[in-house]
Amino acid sequence: MRGDPIQRAIDEDLVRVLYAQDPIAFFSHWFSIAVLVAIYWPNIPSPPLFIACFGFYAAANIGSLALWICNRRYPQLVSPRGWIVLHAVRGMLLYAAPGIAVWFAFQSPQSDLPILHTVMLVTLAAGVFMSNGFDLLNFSTSLPFLLLPSIVMHVGAHTFDRTILALVLAFFFCAINVYALSYRKLFRQVVQARVDQQYLAESLAAQKRVAEDASFAKTRFFAAASHDLRQPLHAIGLLAASLNDPAATPVQQAKTSEHIVYNVEALNQLFNQVLELARLESGVTQVIRLHFRLSELFERVGSQYRPQAAAKGLALRIAPTAMIVYDDPVLLERVLSNLLSNAVRYTEQGAIWLGYRRAGRASGGYVEVRDSGVGIPAEEHERIFEEFYQVANPQRDARAGHGLGLPTVKRLVELLGGELELRSAPGRGSVFRFPVQAGDAGALVASLNETVVGGPSAQGRRVLCIDDEASILEGLRSLLGRWGCMVRGVRDEAGALAAIESGFVPDAVLCDYQLAHHRTGAQALIAVRNALADVGHEGLVTLLITGDMASAELAALALQGIPVLHKPVTPARLRRTLEMLWQQAELDKGRTTATIALRETDG
Repeated sequence: MRGDPIQRAIDEDLVRVLYAQDPIAFFSHWFSIAVLVAIYWPNIPSPPLFIACFGFYAAANIGSLALWICNRRYPQLVSPRGWIVLHAVRGMLLYAAPGIAVWFAFQSPQSDLPILHTVMLVTLAAGVFMSNGFDLLNFSTSLPFLLLPSIVMHVGAHTFDRTILALVLAFFFCAINVYALSYRKLFRQVVQARVDQQYLAESLAAQKRVAEDASFAKTRFFAAASHDLRQPLHAIGLLAASLNDPAATPVQQAKTSEHIVYNVEALNQLFNQVLELARLESGVTQVIRLHFRLSELFERVGSQYRPQAAAKGLALRIAPTAMIVYDDPVLLERVLSNLLSNAVRYTEQGAIWLGYRRAGRASGGYVEVRDSGVGIPAEEHERIFEEFYQVANPQRDARAGHGLGLPTVKRLVELLGGELELRSAPGRGSVFRFPVQAGDAGALVASLNETVVGGPSAQGRRVLCIDDEASILEGLRSLLGRWGCMVRGVRDEAGALAAIESGFVPDAVLCDYQLAHHRTGAQALIAVRNALADVGHEGLVTLLITGDMASAELAALALQGIPVLHKPVTPARLRRTLEMLWQQAELDKGRTTATIALRETDG
């Protein structure tokens, strides 16, 4: 993944180093031209070829200077790799001239000229190693043109001393290539270390920015939460004190009591919203997917918000649909409740529309909530999903909400595997939509509305409750008893096993997570399941209830599909969860029975 950035960094460093040597090389080559011309001047062999060769050498040197100037003035003209290739072409042309010019030494009657020319070539080769050795392309296009012609000419002389000199040159050629290879490896390591250090520094800087942003967000979150929590608490304190006023009339006391109840409800709502966000952030909120009619969920949510919409003169329209979806109806209800609540709050006239659209999806479609409200400016589309942020409520008037609804919606939709989309503009209303999966009519659960009106699902069910808090057990006995359940409450795992041994075979087990004697609800449920399996009872519905917000064990249980509810649990939430689990267990049992019957028939 990081190979390309490292290679680009190496190329950029190569360009800087290669072109940094060129001004010195320019004068070095002019010196080489002057020395070689002075050596050959007394007796120039083949003057036309000599003039052409050294004229080309001079032109190549001038071209090298022009390329250096172009690189300095227009560094972005080509890519780093392009500059390296151009420099390699420059080296090939520049070093070919003195390399091939050794031919003139062997044509001269002076016997010492080949040695003198070779010494000059070795000097230039040393310069090639120093300036181009860290780049394979530049080194391999310069050194061979410089030394190989001389080696060939010395071998072709067929004399002992020239052959020895050719062998020495060949050894020098091989050795300098080996050293250049080590040079290149060292250069790459140095650049890679620098890139790694730079990458680490950038990573640390990014992490620091994230930490600072998180710290700022946390500070802002607690500041806003503190403000919104203190407001109703302050009001409750003042109102409670006024109840003790002996001069207050019964009417005034009744009105004060109503205000206290209102503020307690507002405080409870805010507290539940904060807890909901915390559960979503901790990753312990479970998704329990069922096949159900979307129209029933629409009707359930619509019935909650029609009175509020009507009170403001708004029309709440729900588009009819026969769609069956496969999703978590409880979490979807929270999403729609928050969206409809916002739509009613920020719409003063017109209508609100709730419906389902396929929108080109092959399987499933989108649930949409539209309103004709004030709309949201484009620059605020990201910020409205921040906790406690509200576009039109800088004074933090609690009557306009707390700014937790949309952050909750966004996280819930993401938990369900979708993405919340927003289209909105000031004065043109807003459209929120998110995807849902298509369901299977053959796996349809009973009507969702049965859990609201008190259908027969809970009637006659045997429920075993395990909790070490006597008050919670009493509350569960009372609540489940009103639903028609037969309830047995015990304080620990041993009590649960004793109840089963006495003949109480439950249809559901509700268990607190933290029990006495350092036992957990998960351990208790396993023991209960094993005990019921021994007496041949299958299809038990289990439900863990906990006040813990973040726990590795709870996250693991959620991944295993073990239902977990987090306190505080409303009676409606508990009722819906139990009945859905019972319905799902009956469907699973029916499918298992059908499969066994089919196998027996086939057999």
